[in-house]
Amino acid sequence: MPPLTRVAVAGIAVLAALPLVAGCGTLGNLGAPSHNRPAKSFTVSGPVSAVVIHGGSGSIEVTGSARSTVSVSQQVSYSKTPPIATHSLRGGTLTISYSCPVEIVCGVSYTVQVPRGVAVTVSAGAGSITLTSLTGTVSARAVAGLITAVGLRSATASFTSNAGGVIASFTAAPRSLTVNTNVGPIALTVPGSVAYRIAAHTFVGSATVTVHRSGSSAHSISASSDLGSISIEPA
Repeated sequence: MPPLTRVAVAGIAVLAALPLVAGCGTLGNLGAPSHNRPAKSFTVSGPVSAVVIHGGSGSIEVTGSARSTVSVSQQVSYSKTPPIATHSLRGGTLTISYSCPVEIVCGVSYTVQVPRGVAVTVSAGAGSITLTSLTGTVSARAVAGLITAVGLRSATASFTSNAGGVIASFTAAPRSLTVNTNVGPIALTVPGSVAYRIAAHTFVGSATVTVHRSGSSAHSISASSDLGSISIEPA
């Protein structure tokens, strides 16, 4: 696809995300007041090997620690009818999600504490995603929002943001790291003690790679942006 065509596609991605962003704030300021109930929390004490969060409008924060249980705090926002938040535990996978009626403002923000080694999969419509101190497999996708990952030791990680950016730092060298944005920068910091197989492509922007490179390395990094700079640096 020619670069200009890709930029046009990236622009369409931003426009597609605007209704989601507007639903969170702008439209709410036009006569639909947003209601915010006090945050509700719950703890899952059963064996959890993976956490899946299906978000929509609202921020999502997931932090790993030495704890053995999963703790979830959820804050709802709505203009008329509150969203219905649900969670289920099946086969070691905890799935967290919510549903909304048709209204201008409706969303849930999550703050989740998990054991470090739990696999985490997160998706969001309009809202930021923050991942901290995780060691299990990590996957995050945002339609309109910044993805930030800090202090990861995950061997496998994947991040995608349609309209936003990705900032990720690792304290252990990932074996497979894949990052994609349509519109937004990519900034990756990884241990400089090993070399990496790297594929970095940007159609409008610059790509700066200062880590050691090796075509035969067991550690691979793939970063691609239609409109945005790419930086891959040693810690």
